[in-house]
Amino acid sequence: MLPLDDRFIERADPSLRPSLIAGRTSFTYYAGANRIPESSSANVKNRSHTITATLQVPKTGNTDGVLVAAGGTVGGYCLYVRAGRPVYEYNYFNLARYRVSAPDKLAPGTATVRVEFKYDGGGVGKGGTVTLFVNDRQVAQSRVEKTVPARFSADETFDIGCDMGSPVSESYMSPFAYPGTIDKVVIDLQPAKLTAVDERSLRESRRQVAISKE
Repeated sequence: MLPLDDRFIERADPSLRPSLIAGRTSFTYYAGANRIPESSSANVKNRSHTITATLQVPKTGNTDGVLVAAGGTVGGYCLYVRAGRPVYEYNYFNLARYRVSAPDKLAPGTATVRVEFKYDGGGVGKGGTVTLFVNDRQVAQSRVEKTVPARFSADETFDIGCDMGSPVSESYMSPFAYPGTIDKVVIDLQPAKLTAVDERSLRESRRQVAISKE
């Protein structure tokens, strides 16, 4: 019997397969959403986006852990609490690491930590401005000069409340589970605004990642 689809590399490109998340701009995740494939999670690449985590900070004891992580040592981003302070970190292929950290510890009780990533635009893999908010108050701002254009990795995943693969940040060891309660994490995406040339570049990059995985 002849194969129904005799393509090879193309079959490994998730952008060419039916997707339940295609066209979606808002994603809500809850604690326990772990090991989600990168191609099935909110795609924050090459666009402005917002990550909002609503959590319960323990009154006593340890308060540190990952709120959301995507990717791993080879590249990705994470929002975590370290020494009681929320931190956003972007790992650009392990060649550059960009961190934005709040100056103060989170107070016990309900807290909302929001990251607003304003993408520079003008193509793929560009930088952006990252603003960190705690309970709707801006607490820090910095720059991410380069971003991963197509895939963070061939086999790392997206996780809520921990980092199940290799650690995105060198500041912790996986899984670095958050000890408090995560009510939800909401990721809102803005349009990517990519040209036809940009889209072709991304498809080629995804094919190269697929080849490396075979």
